Amino acid sequence: MKNKFNLLYVIFLSCFFLWIQNASAIRPELPEGLIVTFGGENKDMGNIEQRIASSLQKVGKNLVLEQTRGTKEVALYQNIAPAVVFVLTENSFGSGAIVDQEGHIITNWHVVQDNPNVVVVFKPKNSAELKKEFAFSAKVEKVDQVSDLALLKINTPPKILKHIRLGDSSNLAAGQDVHAIGHPNGEIWTYTKGFISQIRDKYEWRTEEGFVHHAKVIQTQTPINPGSSGGPLLNDQGRLIGINSFQTSGQGLNYAVAVDEVKKLLKRKESRKISSTQLTQEPRCTEAYDTTGQGWKNIIGCYCSSVPTTPDLWFVYRNANEPAAYAALDSKGTGRIDTVIISKNQKWQSLLYFKDLNCDGIVNLIGNKYVSKKGFDSYQYPERDIFLISLTKELDTALKTKKIPYPKLRICQ
Repeated sequence: MKNKFNLLYVIFLSCFFLWIQNASAIRPELPEGLIVTFGGENKDMGNIEQRIASSLQKVGKNLVLEQTRGTKEVALYQNIAPAVVFVLTENSFGSGAIVDQEGHIITNWHVVQDNPNVVVVFKPKNSAELKKEFAFSAKVEKVDQVSDLALLKINTPPKILKHIRLGDSSNLAAGQDVHAIGHPNGEIWTYTKGFISQIRDKYEWRTEEGFVHHAKVIQTQTPINPGSSGGPLLNDQGRLIGINSFQTSGQGLNYAVAVDEVKKLLKRKESRKISSTQLTQEPRCTEAYDTTGQGWKNIIGCYCSSVPTTPDLWFVYRNANEPAAYAALDSKGTGRIDTVIISKNQKWQSLLYFKDLNCDGIVNLIGNKYVSKKGFDSYQYPERDIFLISLTKELDTALKTKKIPYPKLRICQ
């Protein structure tokens, strides 16, 4: 039993290295020159290069549309897109909004995390090819972990710099049209349009890493996907009214941190930080059930944090004398299991994370990770549809037959 709980502890530690919303996405690789400029390693080339090439072709097509159409939306995109940058760190990517001519950029804190330096890439003007001269190094000047915002400064900004003016959230209303520009899933400089669903003051949300954020947010119908994080939410006049930040389970539940929080960060002299709610002691694995009637506990429930009232990490054993077959994680503490963890070997050192980001029952991201390392080594899209329920048959049956007494807990499907 001691070995079993040692295994639980190892997996417990790994569950906090899951990436937020928009950060759990495939990392697009830039051309070799940009990687050298950044000072990092050129990893995971090949299929990702093809993905970037495909994205760049789409940028080229968008440029043609900008020159041949005159609608309000196209005009807004043409005017604002040059002020939206691609933010790249050693292990993630996201979006950013330039807010002044000095080269200051607002993005999400979860995009940059603890990286003191990043690379920002500007949108090509009349070319679909990303070149070295479009990339600039930037430093993280200060962060507000509470509201999940970060302020970057380009070290040597271009002489001519397009920026986005800050708007005012006091005149926003539900039903108002809003616009977003970002890089969802690596599809760079993507434009989407939606409307405001509601404005929520002092809103609280919890990340997969255990951080609890508080801020005024704008709930929108505008789609937000990994890679969109840090990009601008705009009104019809092209003013910045929010920073697209996260989504929650459910259709159309997308959130942007309101511009009020951006203004507070700009005025704040120092960074504002919060403490992680990660547990450093052995997890509370207090729930154990015999769901097969064979006389031994084959499913064990653990608490990854003190927030949920339902165990958010479950281990399923198929044989009494063997390691767990898989672990199932409710990564957002919502009562919906959206991640399945499977070990590549019996020692549970090399792991695969099957993530259902939209909780629609289909795995849309697979993360590769060693428990001894912080963060994921790589990500990939499934080559075929993988249904989360097909990976969790024992747990799903136990929940549906009420062998586990948590009626509101379910597997995304």
